[in-house]
Amino acid sequence: MFAKYTVSEVKFVQHQLRADADAKQEELRLMVGERYRDLLQASTSIISMARSSKRLLEALDETKSAISDQKVPPLPRKSIANGAQDTHLHTLQLLSAHIKLLLDAPEHLWRLIERKKYFAAAWLYLLSDVVYRALRHEEETWADQGIHLREQFPLIGRQWEAVSQFRSQIVHKATLALREPAASSTDVCATALTLHLLDSRPLTETLTVFLTQRSRSLSVLLSYGLGKSPMSPSLGRAANGHPPEQGDSKPTARQIKDITQAALDNIASTVKTSRDVFENSSSSSSIAESVLGYIQSDSTLQSSAYASLPTELQLTTESLLMTLPSSTHFMLLPAHLKFYKPAVDVNSPKSRVSPADLRREVITWLEKATTTLKVSLDRWFVDLSTVKNVWTTRHSLRKWILSFNAFQEQETKGLSDIIDAACRKRISTIWRLVLSQAETSFRESILQAVSSFSGHQTDALPMQNLFQNPPLTTMASTGPADASFQKYKSSLRKQLLGRTALLDEVLRTLESCARALQNDMTQVLSTEDGDTTRLVHDLKAEYQPDAMVLCSRVVQQLDNVSSSISEQSEAEVESLVFVGKIANELASTSSFVSNLCVENSTIEDLREKAAALRETIVERWRIYTVSNIVSTNYSSSSTNIPTASTSLTLSWNLTNSLLELTYAVQKLGIARESSRQTHMVDKTLQLFINTLFDKAAFSESVQGVFEITFLEKISLDRENVGWNAVRARLEQLKADTKLKLPPATTVPDEESVEHGASEYLARTQLLFGALLSPRLHVNTQEKLGGLLPCGIPSVDQREFQPVMEVAKSADGSLPQRFNEILVA
Repeated sequence: MFAKYTVSEVKFVQHQLRADADAKQEELRLMVGERYRDLLQASTSIISMARSSKRLLEALDETKSAISDQKVPPLPRKSIANGAQDTHLHTLQLLSAHIKLLLDAPEHLWRLIERKKYFAAAWLYLLSDVVYRALRHEEETWADQGIHLREQFPLIGRQWEAVSQFRSQIVHKATLALREPAASSTDVCATALTLHLLDSRPLTETLTVFLTQRSRSLSVLLSYGLGKSPMSPSLGRAANGHPPEQGDSKPTARQIKDITQAALDNIASTVKTSRDVFENSSSSSSIAESVLGYIQSDSTLQSSAYASLPTELQLTTESLLMTLPSSTHFMLLPAHLKFYKPAVDVNSPKSRVSPADLRREVITWLEKATTTLKVSLDRWFVDLSTVKNVWTTRHSLRKWILSFNAFQEQETKGLSDIIDAACRKRISTIWRLVLSQAETSFRESILQAVSSFSGHQTDALPMQNLFQNPPLTTMASTGPADASFQKYKSSLRKQLLGRTALLDEVLRTLESCARALQNDMTQVLSTEDGDTTRLVHDLKAEYQPDAMVLCSRVVQQLDNVSSSISEQSEAEVESLVFVGKIANELASTSSFVSNLCVENSTIEDLREKAAALRETIVERWRIYTVSNIVSTNYSSSSTNIPTASTSLTLSWNLTNSLLELTYAVQKLGIARESSRQTHMVDKTLQLFINTLFDKAAFSESVQGVFEITFLEKISLDRENVGWNAVRARLEQLKADTKLKLPPATTVPDEESVEHGASEYLARTQLLFGALLSPRLHVNTQEKLGGLLPCGIPSVDQREFQPVMEVAKSADGSLPQRFNEILVA
């Protein structure tokens, strides 16, 4: 017991057992006390009987001697004497039948109470009362027969004292029996009539007592889960004979369904029994009134007029005496005792329940019961952790309510509404909790992911992630083969979408939440009838504001995290770009918002806000990247690198800047969205070229003119706003640079510079491919024209200059980036 129950529950059981033991001890004491007095009296009577027997023997011997000395009396006198003796013998037999009934009554009353036949016990008690009164009120009649009851039979008074104590016990036991939810209408009617006969209670008051006792039994059921009782009586015992454990463990969905159904059964049986026992129909009286009419009816009419009554309620004194031992001895009782009927006035208002009173009492009780049931349902349903469990429980309970035909239509709808209200409240709470947990998990995961960048951990590059092999399922893996294939397929799809492992880990917290909610709404909340349709509609309407709040807070959380990141280091910018990738996924391909089952306006609002945040982050990345590249490659130490100023090549500064800018664009990971990438590259190149203008990065040499012409080639076929101004500025800068060339400088003609820039672009188009416009295409009939949109570079050795030569640094060594390219 200590292993199964808590300390409070064990104390409660101890208190119950101690109270039962005290009650049994008191009953035993009373019974032994009565029997002990009877035993003392019996011992005294035995001694007196022994003396009387001795005197009787002596008298018989004297009588024998006297008879032998007398003559035979005449025949007439002998006949008269025999008649007198027969009358006296009949009187003694009649007295013995009275006393026999009083002596046997306690034992029979105990047996009837144990068998819960309180109606028969009350009838036997009333019969014993009548027998005792017949003995006491007719003492003069008995005295005329030569029998003095008080002097010769003091046992009658003491025996009645023992029988009279059963009145309160029968009433108490019968009242407690009204609590049993499993009691049939016949049993309840018999018990109610017991109170009506013994306590002289009107049937209306008896109905009130019945409903009060049922309220107490219902309160025991509804206290399940409060620790008031270690187990609910309605739940019975488990299959192994042990009571179901409650303790600290959470009840299962089946246990919650069982206790709820037990409470509903208690309410339903109470309402049904009240109407079966006390309600009068248009064609017949109620069962209680019919039994009272049967009691007062003539024996000739009982078999025909009341044949529909249950046999348990067709009780008569004669049938009751036949069930007792020595029933033939009771046939000596006079007719008014053998055919005794309790005094019942069938025409009295106390012997009937009016329809208005019945309706008022039942409705009042039902309202109180359903009010307490609502509170208990809210408490029980807290342990239902999934929408599927709640919906399954609702389906079972509604099916049970609809199958129970004791309720009226309005009452059935009321109970169904109570179940729906509890389910609606619990499902809304579950969804609210899921949304709250998703928000918390998303906040924690994004903060953890952002903080990981400060520890020199970076997210995988999109191109690297694309060529990584997803883990293959082995033969030893558990689960169905189809699930393994779907998992592998999902991994491939995520790689094609450019979703890295770290990005997927952060987004999975939101997408798994949305997927679970979508499953609840599309599969679990199946529509069955009009009430279910309304409930599902109300649930979704109540869910929408919470989902909208989650969408708003997700974007707000991303905004807060991005605002907390400063562009002071490369790691911080990488973490900022990572936040931008999350915003980009939410604004485009993520299944979170589409599976969240929200309105289209909410979906559009979230995607617009996420897209705006993404553009803000990209702009911050653009400013930092361009500024960092320009400041690194055009610093005071790098601007003095000697180059062949008259050659038609790019300087190391511009070449490295363009390579770093290309690498940064590729690292941003939006190549699959060509329109966005074109727009982003346009703005980035514009900022880069304008920054070069502000930095005065172009040398006043032929190489400077070539670099400007090369940038003009890159800016061709770009129609974004601002490019006309950039191209005009480049043209003006090129003209100014030509004017500032030294007089001795040999300046190639414009056609040579243009051809050289085009040839250089053709040789470097693979290196700078991310920066080129997708509309930039040179008309060519070559086979590789589709792969080399800027044309195929010339193979003339006189014109060809390797990129490695123009990329040498001041000491003649190659930059680190080109070493990496060569190794690769």
